Amino acid sequence: MDFDARLIPLHRHPLGFIEVFCGLGASLEALLKGTGISPAMFELQEARISYNQWRALLHNGVHQCAHAQLGLIAGLKFDWSFWGPMGFMVHCSPSLKDIAEAFRRYMVTVQPFYALHAGRSNSYLDKGNRVVEPINYATSQDTDPVLKDFLRQFRLATTLRIWDECGNKTVTDPDIHVRLDLPVPSSYGYYAQLPCQSLQFGCDQSTISGSIELVFKRFRPMRIRTYERLQRECELELDRFSERFSFGNRVRWHIRSHFTPNLELNQVAEQLQLSPRSLSRRLSADGETFRGLLHEIRMEIALHHLQHSCLAVEEIAEYTGFSCASSLRRAVKNWSGKTASHLRTPQAAPLT
Repeated sequence: MDFDARLIPLHRHPLGFIEVFCGLGASLEALLKGTGISPAMFELQEARISYNQWRALLHNGVHQCAHAQLGLIAGLKFDWSFWGPMGFMVHCSPSLKDIAEAFRRYMVTVQPFYALHAGRSNSYLDKGNRVVEPINYATSQDTDPVLKDFLRQFRLATTLRIWDECGNKTVTDPDIHVRLDLPVPSSYGYYAQLPCQSLQFGCDQSTISGSIELVFKRFRPMRIRTYERLQRECELELDRFSERFSFGNRVRWHIRSHFTPNLELNQVAEQLQLSPRSLSRRLSADGETFRGLLHEIRMEIALHHLQHSCLAVEEIAEYTGFSCASSLRRAVKNWSGKTASHLRTPQAAPLT
């Protein structure tokens, strides 16, 4: 993608970071220096900036508000309104799973460059029916260590806020646990304000985890109509980005968010408010087929679980819709050229 193309809506994340940085004492003039952004643009509803402008803005803010835990501060203060309709969905999502799917699908309306990472699997199901969400995945900011640390802290704080607000607290095990691949800080500071029940440093990776019921079990039934209304608004926003992302990719994101082993073309067509014939025709124009996309996502999820979860191969086969472990092993070999056992990392070895 063109990092100088003006695709990022100024009134979303950029203004959100400006509000936080100014609230922490940063000078607006210093924040905007060298970014090509002016206060006059704040009044324009459709003003957009480029990825490079957004990066320059963050760079200025991080250096203006120097603090070892600045990303956590920003993540705890960042208002949901700067995520657009997607942010308001946090207050009325019927489950953590629903809002996670919404963020995965609609994030490109806030940060179009998220499309570069949208195709990568992230969370997985682990032993004890626990859902694990890694939060230290690579992004394009990793070349700048200061921005890398800031954005990973920001991701930790905002993701935990979503887990805390949208996780079902009425279940038997409502606790949220965090493991970080960081040394113990000299001061807990803002780490102590994070909404979780346990926080462990010095781990092999950074993850958030909770019980499958906390993530999947629906609640807040009175708010579902509001949630669906906001979802329709997000779909309309996504439509306005359609010229930048292929229809095949949009269907791919949708299948990934709503994946079940028996997902059918008719279901996806209905969810996207298209006829099955229209869906097939538009996929064909992109050189794709529904069957091909579904198999691609099934293999992606299977390989991801083999590499990261501690589930046995038999459990992964059942979860992803293969008839048996042998069938999954053959499919993995044909798809990746590697055996299932070769793909398993030491931490993903089944627990005994």
